[in-house]
Amino acid sequence: MDKEIMEKMVLVCQGLMKMLELAFEGFRGPSEKPFTEAEIVKDKIHQYSSELTSFIISKSPSSEKGREWAKPYLSIASSLDRMTYNIEGIFDRLKAKSQHHNLFSDRAVKEVNDVFQEAMRLLENLPDLITTQNKLLAQRIGEEVRSIFKIANGYSEEHEERLIQGICVPKSSPIYLGILEALKGVMVHILEVSGKLVSLPPKA
Repeated sequence: MDKEIMEKMVLVCQGLMKMLELAFEGFRGPSEKPFTEAEIVKDKIHQYSSELTSFIISKSPSSEKGREWAKPYLSIASSLDRMTYNIEGIFDRLKAKSQHHNLFSDRAVKEVNDVFQEAMRLLENLPDLITTQNKLLAQRIGEEVRSIFKIANGYSEEHEERLIQGICVPKSSPIYLGILEALKGVMVHILEVSGKLVSLPPKA
């Protein structure tokens, strides 16, 4: 992989890691600080992402072969962008939770905490994978994403059952499920990026 492309990808990933950490902080406490900081981080991610895409295009010859070379890199850049949108979605739901004073049960808090921590841990692997293109690491990421998906889907199903039984508060349900879905979206794109990274030519 081109060294400059690699460095720009890592910058985007580091921004995503920080933004997801801030989302977790915003979920755990009532402070406005994570929301304010996240706006600054989001702007940096968009800047780095735009620079990454522009650089890939500038490196790509105008021939058919050049366009084929650029496709996997642009696909990775697109997946990183969609991670940003998913994390933005978490913040939107956290704002709604705060504005409407929605409360989560202790069980729901624990479940969201569990998925948040796993998503953050998986995202932390991406910079290493970008720089090494290690197939064993990519395989492990894939196995762990699929395992966490089963857990998250189980949480959603159990939550819906509790909702039917009247244990859960209906007005909090869309926010709880929305946060889980957004976290799953982050992990889907982590999985996609990891698979594409190891199919690229080795780093230059």
